[in-house]
Parts: sequence; C-alpha cells; structure tokens
Amino acid sequence: MELVLVVPRKDVLAPLSGSLDGFHAEGAGDVLGVVARKAFFVEREGAEEDPELKQIIPYAVVVCGGQVFLLRRLPRGAEPRLHDKVSLGVGGHVNPGDAEPQGIPGAVEAAFRRELHEELRLESRYHGGVVGVVNDDSNAVGRVHLGIVYRVEVDAPAVTVREQGTLEGRFVPREALGGYRDRMESWSRLILDRFWPQGAP
Repeated sequence: MELVLVVPRKDVLAPLSGSLDGFHAEGAGDVLGVVARKAFFVEREGAEEDPELKQIIPYAVVVCGGQVFLLRRLPRGAEPRLHDKVSLGVGGHVNPGDAEPQGIPGAVEAAFRRELHEELRLESRYHGGVVGVVNDDSNAVGRVHLGIVYRVEVDAPAVTVREQGTLEGRFVPREALGGYRDRMESWSRLILDRFWPQGAP
C-alpha cells in the first residue's frame, strides 16, 4: 500500500489566477504554503479516483545551456496512461518518508531530490529551484495531480537515465523541442509553450 501526499483541490488551486489549466509562474509560493498547512497522506489507489484531491508531484526539468533533457516513457513503466509519451520532466509522488524528519513543509523538496536521483544519474554539479506549478484537468491523469515544477541547471550534459527499462532520455537542442510537441504528455506541452515557444531561449 503506497501512501501519497494530497491536498483538497479547492484549497491548493485557490492561489492560482486566470484559467486553472496551464503553467503558473505566479502563485507557486502560495501553493506551497497551502501544501505545508493542509496536505495529508492517503492511499494512492483511492486518490487516483478522487478528483476532489490533488496529488502533489515535484516535476524536474533538466537543462544544460541551450539543451533540455527529453525523456520517453517506455511500455514497461508503472503508469499505463503515460506509455510512449515524451516528457520534459522527471518526478513522482511525495511519500511519508519524504516528510521525515522535517515534516510536511519540507517533504516536497525532499521528494524532488529523491525522485531526481532515483530516475537520473547526474555526474556534474547542478542547482535548481521551483519556477511554477502546472495543472491540467483536461485528462484523467491531470485531474488528480498537481505539478510543482523545478528547473534544474547542470554544469555539463553528463546526465543519464537510471531506470532504463522504463525510461530513455537524451539532451535535445531547445530549438528542436517543438518537433516533439505532439507526442508530449500534457504537462510537458504546457511547460514547453511557457519556456521555449518556437525555440526561444
């Protein structure tokens, strides 16, 4: 039984302005404040079927100069709804172990670092931080998840995928990302359109 961190939809989306579906650079700090105050753990199986809860997903986009690390989710991955989709980010659920010993206020950051190193091997120095949140209620996966988006800058393109049975990845020049847009999962499309529209820096 996996326990995952959730927040009531009405509370966690309240700080966002305009259309709720999309990438939001504004309000990310307020969203994290709501998570710190109102998040709790529930069984993942039930949360996947409850759109009144948003599962919190730290989602890391790795960049190196003018390149972005692009991933493809292979059929052996755990989430059938994302098989063969292309993604700009790596991430996953926040679990109770991420809240120890600092409690829920530090759990999202802890989960971000854990997921980053579980899924990728980074062989150079990096720094990163939250750049926004992403929400998309237009599909079954998005309706029950909210992404906390981290931008991770690496000093050198020495990044490889650890879970090679479920993911494959490589750096792609940012100006080439648009060619993958139609194959991207929805969060990645929203992030692409915000940060690199038509190959912008």
